Amino acid sequence: MLHNVYAALVAEHKWSPTARTSANGTEGNIVFLQLLVDALALQPCNPTVPDARDAIIQADAVRYNGANKCLLWKAFASKGLGVGAANHKDSSKAPDDC
Repeated sequence: MLHNVYAALVAEHKWSPTARTSANGTEGNIVFLQLLVDALALQPCNPTVPDARDAIIQADAVRYNGANKCLLWKAFASKGLGVGAANHKDSSKAPDDC
């Protein structure tokens, strides 16, 4: 699932060969790492998978003003973690505004 998110961000924002040495940049692989790390502080203790998804989307809202919201929702929804996914029930739906 996270691979789909990573691939979608790289497809949209390209790839940086310097991501391992510099976190500065707007390329997809850098954005992915920033969101992943930022989300760790935003999710609750013992997060569920939907909690982790929500934290990544919230991290995008905080760091990038929600610029990747729909891209993230569509990537998660492509693997069953869309709107309404809970309690082992899949959803391939993105929010209506996406």
